[in-house]
Amino acid sequence: MGWQNIGNFLDRFQVLKPPKKFVQGETAKAVSAVLGAPIKEEAIEERSGVVYIKTRNQAIKNNIFMRKEDILNELSKTLGKKIKDIRF
Repeated sequence: MGWQNIGNFLDRFQVLKPPKKFVQGETAKAVSAVLGAPIKEEAIEERSGVVYIKTRNQAIKNNIFMRKEDILNELSKTLGKKIKDIRF
């Protein structure tokens, strides 16, 4: 009986979102791993399951767009939550 109460208590913590810096760091690592191009953590923001990347470099934007699915899969593995899209 006691373990069920503990399980219910711990279930509350599964919906907690990771801190902003953690999401920025993991996104930067995922983009660097897939593209081989570094992205500054300060240029990344996540809102409601959408990652926004601020960059003026058109080559990086095109590469991110072309490899979007690979980056999204990598982010889903590392963050443990579903990232829906990457936008600029």
